[in-house]
Amino acid sequence: MSRMPVWAMMATPFDSNAERICETSLRALTYETLARGCSGLIALGVIAEPDSLSLAEKSQALAVILDSAGPAPVIAATMNRNPAGAANELGVLTADSSGRLHAVMVPVLSPDPVEVRRTLVATHSITQLPVLLQDLPSATGITIAIDHLQEAVTGLDFLYGIKCECPPTFLRIRRLREVTEAHLMTGFGGLGLVDDVLAGADTVAAGITVPEVLVDAVDLLAAGEVGAARDVIGRSAGLINFETQARTSIAIRKEHWRRQGVIVHSTVRPPSLPYLAEFDVHSRDHGFPLPGRRIQQP
Repeated sequence: MSRMPVWAMMATPFDSNAERICETSLRALTYETLARGCSGLIALGVIAEPDSLSLAEKSQALAVILDSAGPAPVIAATMNRNPAGAANELGVLTADSSGRLHAVMVPVLSPDPVEVRRTLVATHSITQLPVLLQDLPSATGITIAIDHLQEAVTGLDFLYGIKCECPPTFLRIRRLREVTEAHLMTGFGGLGLVDDVLAGADTVAAGITVPEVLVDAVDLLAAGEVGAARDVIGRSAGLINFETQARTSIAIRKEHWRRQGVIVHSTVRPPSLPYLAEFDVHSRDHGFPLPGRRIQQP
């Protein structure tokens, strides 16, 4: 059985003052996530701090990821809350990518199924690419009822999938699987991966700094080893919780990548909180001492 795809959610490494994107670090992060078993890359999602990036910086980051990804597929996201702004952004990013994007991702921006469907159709029309819909009310403030989400996505042949991050995720995934053959992606750092997959999810988003844990879990699920997969997630549950809490998550994950020698700096831009000295005891307890080796790029 082929491995269930695990998509790396790409952060945006900055220089020491967070004034510029560190292209060297972004290339190294791309190489590293793929080397650890991730199947593809999602650029410019929430973990990339998109609200702090100019459109030129988004194009720059996407170009670096595409250039570094080799044959691995790349999805470009917009988290723009303004539909017109999102459409313009995706138009620019798609044009700049010269046909190399696998799909594009947009968030749910309305509780109205007609509006959501209209956004999906417009996004596909602008980009001529499959569309991944992100259902993440914690980032957008928008919650759509599951019946309305079913209505919005039913029968869309260009729908790449739905990134299912509105709890209870396992219930919504089960309901969505009733009406669509599109990919259903589990997220939230992987804490609910096993239940989401059992409910019908067939792809995984990996934003944590140990994506190999999620790769191991999906391999075990493919072999029918449900209990072993739960054990793998359980052993990393504390770390996943530490790395995924609101406001601190991006700086902590960047610092953990830095301590693994993958990126040079862990700086973030507002509104993300920087990595604080008080976090250090937790990072060390989770297996991230001060930096040692620097991972070499190919």
